[in-house]
Amino acid sequence: MDKFKELTSRINFDDPYNVQGHRAIYDHVVHLLRVRKTSPDTSSLAPCLVFYAARNILSPSFILGQIPDLLNFLSAIETFRRFAVLKSDEALEWQKFYEREQSDERTEDVRLLTTDEVCTLRCFLDIKDAQRREYILLVRRLIQLYLHYLWLAPQSCLFLKELNDIFPGSLQGIDSVKASEYLFHVDLSEDERGYFKQFRTECGKWLNTVVDWTIKRKETCRKEGLSEADMEASFVDDFLRAFPPPCNPPDMARDVQTYMNKVEDIVRTLEEWFLPSS
Repeated sequence: MDKFKELTSRINFDDPYNVQGHRAIYDHVVHLLRVRKTSPDTSSLAPCLVFYAARNILSPSFILGQIPDLLNFLSAIETFRRFAVLKSDEALEWQKFYEREQSDERTEDVRLLTTDEVCTLRCFLDIKDAQRREYILLVRRLIQLYLHYLWLAPQSCLFLKELNDIFPGSLQGIDSVKASEYLFHVDLSEDERGYFKQFRTECGKWLNTVVDWTIKRKETCRKEGLSEADMEASFVDDFLRAFPPPCNPPDMARDVQTYMNKVEDIVRTLEEWFLPSS
C-alpha cells in the first residue's frame, strides 16, 4: 500500500484528468496481479486498487484493447466475492454458536449480529451461485468482444497467440505447455471447465468462418477488378457487415460495472462490520 499512497499523493484529484498519474496507478495494479498469476490468492492486494484499475478501463470510454487486463481484474474481484461469501458463512456459524451459548458467562462480551445483519449475510449466501454465473457469462462475453476487436486491430498479427493464451493448447504448432496469463482459469469447477471447452470450440469455428469469408471476399474482389488498396480500404466495413460485434461495448461496460458494484457492496459491508478499526 505504500507504493499506492506514493502514487496517489502525486495526483490532484480536483484538477482535470491526470493521464500519466492514473496510468502509473493502473500499471502498479497490473504488476501486482501478474506476480500472482499462478495463484488466485489476492489476500495482500487491496480490493479498492483492483476496482479502481478496472474502472479505468471501462470509463470514460471502454478501452477494448485492455480487455485482457480487465479479465484478470474481474478474476481478482470474483476472488474477493468468494472470500467474502466464505467469511459471511463463517460469521453466521459463529452467530449460531453464540446464540446457543447465551447462558454461558464467556458470551457476555460477545456482540451478536442484529436481525438485519444476519439477513444481509444470508442474502450474500443466497445469491452466490447467481453471481458466479454472472461472472462466468461476463468472462465469455468479454472474450468474444476482444477476439472480434482484435481481428481488426493494429495488433491483429497477434490474434493466434492471444487465442492460444485464452485457450491454451487450442491451436497446433503454438506452445500449449506455457500457463495462460488469464487468471479466470485458476478456480474453474469441472462443469465450468467443460463450459469453456465448448466455448473454445465455438471460437475456433468462428475463426474458421472468418478465414473462409476473408478468402472468398478476396477472390470476389479480384474478379470484380478491385485493387489491393480498394480491398483494404473497404475491409473493415465489409467485415462488420458480415460479422457484427457480439455485443455493444457500452452495454458490456455497463454490465461489468453492475457486477463490480454488487461485489464492492459485499466487500465494503464486511469490511465495515468486521475489520478492526485503525
